[in-house]
Amino acid sequence: MTGLQDVAVVGVHTTEQRRRLGRSALSACLEAALGALNDAGLNVSDIDGVAGRWPGPGGTVMHPGSLDWSTLLNQKVRWVQDTYPQGVPALLDAAAAISAGLCNTVLVVGGQASIKDETGSVAAYTRPENEFVQPWGAFTAVQFALVAQRYCKAYPESREAAAAVAAAIRNRGHENKEAVMYGRGPYTAEDILAAPAIATPFTLLDLCLATEGAAAMVLTSKDIARDTRAPVWILGGACEYQRQQYVNPPDYDEVWTIGTEAGERTFKMAGVSRDEVSVAQLYDINSFEVLRQMEVLGFCNAGEAAGYVKQVGVGADSKMPVNTDGGLLSYSHIGWGGPTLKIVEAVHQLRNEANGRQVKNCDIALAGGAGSGAQYYNVALLGREPA
Repeated sequence: MTGLQDVAVVGVHTTEQRRRLGRSALSACLEAALGALNDAGLNVSDIDGVAGRWPGPGGTVMHPGSLDWSTLLNQKVRWVQDTYPQGVPALLDAAAAISAGLCNTVLVVGGQASIKDETGSVAAYTRPENEFVQPWGAFTAVQFALVAQRYCKAYPESREAAAAVAAAIRNRGHENKEAVMYGRGPYTAEDILAAPAIATPFTLLDLCLATEGAAAMVLTSKDIARDTRAPVWILGGACEYQRQQYVNPPDYDEVWTIGTEAGERTFKMAGVSRDEVSVAQLYDINSFEVLRQMEVLGFCNAGEAAGYVKQVGVGADSKMPVNTDGGLLSYSHIGWGGPTLKIVEAVHQLRNEANGRQVKNCDIALAGGAGSGAQYYNVALLGREPA
């Protein structure tokens, strides 16, 4: 048994998710943070660890700037995480810190708002000022398209399968009243393929949103978690990094299978099989990444994702539904808070509080983050019961 398994997620909260919120990122993140604490039945004074990019104004210009949260909350802390303060990496780092006795209760928070609209352009944060990106007019979707093209050439049937995945996930958002794209459907695979081309093989509907909102979660030790209303337990998790994201162009032979080792370590740590996973919240920054994750996480063999989608599916009727809230494709993608949305939805499912999208008998949930174009991947398994 590992110390990570003595830590639970005890509170989660998301703000309203919208194309544009009409408020500052700081106010949205603060709402999410206080909402997660309230959900856990804890107070600000209980926090002694923070992982959260500081959205400004004020504070440090040295991002991420997690320690600025201690000033806003007027709370002295014992631990901060400033390497990747979101999603699965923040979850695992916080759990490791708690299990090592460095702190007891950690707040993870992130999000974005007040995005500058640029008609006919992509969001500014998808064009980092890196040597092989911004000067050449590239953006993050292109990095993923470079590897998706190779996969599509090797497995031509994957193009239609990716479109089917995009349609299925977007239809979950179409049905979810909390999703930014609620009521914007239903979609078919043909609709996805017929949408405007963005970066071959991606059309507009293969790609995630760029929306506004915030998300937060609170983790704490086993002793404290047992007194909260609905703890969700960490069963296992791992990260795998090839190199810095969006600097060097990705090499298909290096990155298409990234996450394979992390997946193996995660399932081994958790002591569960793939068949025991009730629901998967995969990082759907694009439709092909869902196919890729199905393969590298071992739900099907290499090159067989298209067959899996056709025979098993990823929608509500699948034995393992994927991205039940509508995912980044249709629910929301809030920048630094986007990866945390995957854990929030996993928690809702395991608590049996996902309303009309609830998966029956949901005992184990998987949450993933990033992917081939970013050249790193992370994954975690969460459970209704401790390991």
